Amino acid sequence: LICCGDVQTLRNTADFHALNVPPKYKTMGDFHAYYSGRKVAPILTIMIGGNHESSNYLQELYYGGWVAPNIWYMGAAGVINVCKNIGTGENFHKIATLRIAGLSGIYNSHHYSLGRFEMPPYNKGSLRSVYHIRHVDVQRLKALGSTESINHQKPDASTNVNRTIDIMVSHDWPRGIAHHGDTSQLLQRKPFFREEVESNTLGNPASEMLLHELRPRYWFAAHLHVKFEATVKHGNAEKNSTDENL
Repeated sequence: LICCGDVQTLRNTADFHALNVPPKYKTMGDFHAYYSGRKVAPILTIMIGGNHESSNYLQELYYGGWVAPNIWYMGAAGVINVCKNIGTGENFHKIATLRIAGLSGIYNSHHYSLGRFEMPPYNKGSLRSVYHIRHVDVQRLKALGSTESINHQKPDASTNVNRTIDIMVSHDWPRGIAHHGDTSQLLQRKPFFREEVESNTLGNPASEMLLHELRPRYWFAAHLHVKFEATVKHGNAEKNSTDENL
């Protein structure tokens, strides 16, 4: 199960101060039951952070970790191999079946090039900036796209050698993705997107760069509260992306 952010991850009412939502939405939900172990996710659950999270808890797991039994947080930016167990006893071994990358948070140009300066208790500004993605985290993911050129080999999915990304997960959409699907239907459902779609400002420019650099088989995102399917056809040209203007 893949969660594309806004899990909230509230452990108790003391976490309310780190959740950026209107007061009427500050309710406990049921994550605390999974955190305490009273409930256990029935299948492996993988999550990233969005813009409505208990940010103080997720900050403790910057590089990722278990937020609750069987629920894995990808960190600010991370990659995992989901493996399958094969055989028993001496014949037991694991094979990687899926390689999943995740980028938590949303894009804001004012904070993109800054470091991670936020710490609880948050003020009005840091309560928001804490979930804004940073250039350094995007660069960590971008480096995955250079594996082939470094090793002078093509990715081999069967052995996981130089393997790229099967699934990419983010909270906000990659910029420009609205032009790769049924744009007219999208604007019928969300007419207030029109100005951003036409000016190509809808979405995250950093994610757009990662989309063309990493070329994952699938990309799942959330944030905009509408279902939208798109297919991006990458050319055979050499990767030559840049993020200088983000």
